[in-house]
Amino acid sequence: MLFNDPRKEKGAKLKQVFSDLNRKFEERQTARRASLLGLPYFDLAGFPIDEQTLAEVPEKQAEAAGGLPFFKEGPLLRRGILDPANPAMKQLLSDLDKKKFQVEFFLVSQTSFQNALQQYRKILTVTPAIKHEVQVEASESILERLRGLPQEGEKLQEMSASELVSLIIGGAVTISSSDIHLEPEKNDLKVRFRVDGVLQDAVALPLSLNHLLMSRIKLLSGLKLNVSSPQDGRFSVKADGRVLDLRVSALPASHGESIVMRILGIQDVGFKIEELGLRGRALDTVYRELKKPNGMLLTTGPTGSGKTTTLYAFLNHLNKPGVKIITLEDPVEYQLEGIIQTPIDHSAGMDFAKGLRSILRQDPDIVMVGEIRDFETAETAAQAALTGHVVLSTLHTNDAAGAIPRLLDLGVKPVTIGPALTMLIAQRLLRKICRHCKELYKPTHEELQRVKLILSQISPKSAIRVPSELVFYHSKGCQKCHDLGYRGRIGVFEAFAIDDKMQELI
Repeated sequence: MLFNDPRKEKGAKLKQVFSDLNRKFEERQTARRASLLGLPYFDLAGFPIDEQTLAEVPEKQAEAAGGLPFFKEGPLLRRGILDPANPAMKQLLSDLDKKKFQVEFFLVSQTSFQNALQQYRKILTVTPAIKHEVQVEASESILERLRGLPQEGEKLQEMSASELVSLIIGGAVTISSSDIHLEPEKNDLKVRFRVDGVLQDAVALPLSLNHLLMSRIKLLSGLKLNVSSPQDGRFSVKADGRVLDLRVSALPASHGESIVMRILGIQDVGFKIEELGLRGRALDTVYRELKKPNGMLLTTGPTGSGKTTTLYAFLNHLNKPGVKIITLEDPVEYQLEGIIQTPIDHSAGMDFAKGLRSILRQDPDIVMVGEIRDFETAETAAQAALTGHVVLSTLHTNDAAGAIPRLLDLGVKPVTIGPALTMLIAQRLLRKICRHCKELYKPTHEELQRVKLILSQISPKSAIRVPSELVFYHSKGCQKCHDLGYRGRIGVFEAFAIDDKMQELI
């Protein structure tokens, strides 16, 4: 038979007494603060909130704004709030205005607010879901309005978070930006777009808007609002009839959280191989090696050098009715018709190595692995190439030949690497000058001599025809290129096939 410990019972009673005293003190303090702010006070503790009332505001939005509805009668909606100055409140009020509610505010304590939040779990009806696909307009007028925001003064402070986010994304899509950077600095919030690999200043906004924008983006991308730590999320936008995915990365910084949004689907991946920038012998070699029924073809280069675009061009070339192609990507960046594309799911424990083993059981002819970064993936890919599959993948090395020591470092045996590899490609991307505003340019003597020296080193075996007369251009910038002087990029490639002699060297 078990007996209750009287000391434990006494301790529990004392703990309850102190808890009750703290609650009473917190409520008195909240009532005093409400009086100073000129707001009515309300104690939410134990107040039964109707399900339909709570359903007017999604739980995440209520938590972000620090305010939830607790009473509704006709158009009247009473809300308990923690701080009337919370920036996220502006967006919530905008949403409620659209529903024609007359909102009354009551100041509530932190404890009673948190207890009221728990009542969301009791809602059996479906609450309105937050739309993760945002409609944005992409046009020159949107870009001009974005650039003119600093001149709007007080009007800028009254803009809703959703409108600001839509303007920023719309401006980025207009100029085909690949990334959006929101960087809080000492005096302002800098917005920059990465265009053709180079970051360009878009607009500098007041630092006071930082929290408002961060809350909205976090809400859209499913990130925790009350946590200031590295987080990753994603959401979609619809612009010009296209659905674009945005990968969001939030990182704490000295003046607030910094956010980077990678725009997936903004670039054209319908490239043909000859449009990539491959020329002469290198182009012929690529076509020849892609005809082989098996083997591993690797593209190398730093992040952002166009490796994935090159692999997609190869897949477009190989995508024929008689073959089965499966890709393994982290994440799937572009949708390709007729190809099975599999995303990596780290939460489910599926990495590149496990995913590759799984897709090989699906009887593919061609496999594309987003990246080789460990021994298990490298070994599995090499074995697949040796057993009748075409394997396309990427490595992070400085040049094409560097892929071989990299595979050795990962632990793959030389006797496996040699027969498995068919071709190695290294690449970089160069910006192209805008063809709409390009003008003839006369280079200096030093520039001309340097160009001639470089061209003289091109081997005749490369099958590249060097023009006898050199013509130079530069571009000042125009409306078509948004005054950047550059529009689009082209690849520069180093490629060689693994022949019998190379196999022996390996």
